[in-house]
Amino acid sequence: MVNSAALSFLAVCVAAVAWMLGGAQAGIAPVPDFPISSQGTFLSECASLADSSRERCYIRGFLAIVEKSGDPAREVPRIDGEVRTSGGGFLKGSCHILMHDVGRTWARRHGVTLETLFRYVPKSNDPGCSGGFGMGMVMHLGAALVVQPRETIPICEGLPTPFREYTCVHGSGHAFMRGYHGELESAVKACESLGARFSPDCAQGAFHDYWISLSGGDGTNRPEKADKSPRSVCGSYEFPRPCWYRFFWERRQAAVVDDATDVTRLCAGLSAGMQRAGCIGGASLLLVRVAEPIDHAVMCGRLPGWDALDCLRGVNVPALTSDRYAQIRLLRTCATQPVATRAGCYAWFGRTLNVVTDGRFERFGCPQLQRAGARAACIDGARRLGEPLGTFA
Repeated sequence: MVNSAALSFLAVCVAAVAWMLGGAQAGIAPVPDFPISSQGTFLSECASLADSSRERCYIRGFLAIVEKSGDPAREVPRIDGEVRTSGGGFLKGSCHILMHDVGRTWARRHGVTLETLFRYVPKSNDPGCSGGFGMGMVMHLGAALVVQPRETIPICEGLPTPFREYTCVHGSGHAFMRGYHGELESAVKACESLGARFSPDCAQGAFHDYWISLSGGDGTNRPEKADKSPRSVCGSYEFPRPCWYRFFWERRQAAVVDDATDVTRLCAGLSAGMQRAGCIGGASLLLVRVAEPIDHAVMCGRLPGWDALDCLRGVNVPALTSDRYAQIRLLRTCATQPVATRAGCYAWFGRTLNVVTDGRFERFGCPQLQRAGARAACIDGARRLGEPLGTFA
């Protein structure tokens, strides 16, 4: 039984729609979930290097700082602060993924176990550097976690906010993949053992790790003779929507997606059902490179029918966590959606905004809608707080 102290570790596995794993390893530039264009200054000796040399420089620099401190629980949150004030750029956008390697290395060097993990987890809920370091340590412990996968349930349920619970479950899928040495079927079965409430979000983490592994990124091993087609891979499992979600981000980063028509172009040939729904949501995720959440939602509204609603799955809701005004503006974009899917839009944003505000949006956000039907749909979505999301951060 995993002791209660282990709850601390998963508190840092917070991602915002999106700070979760990007594909990175030597020779593969980390692609942050939501890139930032300005240049950073922390560990400036690394900034002018190119590609894998830059990544290795930052990893060595982070590891040296943590080793010198002897206390990652306190030092890694300080690194978060340095990165936030350094001007952004590659480092701010990539710190989470770079810290995976640092966390794995540190845990291996210091013999971290499930019983001792809580001593070293960064004392921060920051999804960037702290979240990446904590996730790296748990990746190191993946083999221990797969022995009794259902022990992740009390760990995740014990976290203090809905967002942390979600990212805990999602992170477990990544850990299962590491524990089963990249064997997708076994990792998904471990996720299924968590039950209907948790399995879709856990599976999204497992599928995400699989797509990363096809490039050999983030410490994964590139599988031999792997199925690289999302149509066949996602069609083989109960969770096609979570399966598709990170496919384009990891495997088709060069795809041009500047507007809603580009989203549907990537899903040509998928006529209906959850395969198309998953594809549209995954393709929509690429729009975060060119559009802020509110503009992204408006673009989705230009698609017909259910494609519009599925497109909203790619909107970066957690980017608005601290901006109530923008949250309300995002919710009101639902009035621009196709008539048949407006209620679904109000429900989705009511639900996801309630997740990132720790249950407060139902009280301060939904009531600001004037139309009774819109308010009711928003509140109904918000009250589904404990159900799986399938696609999110």
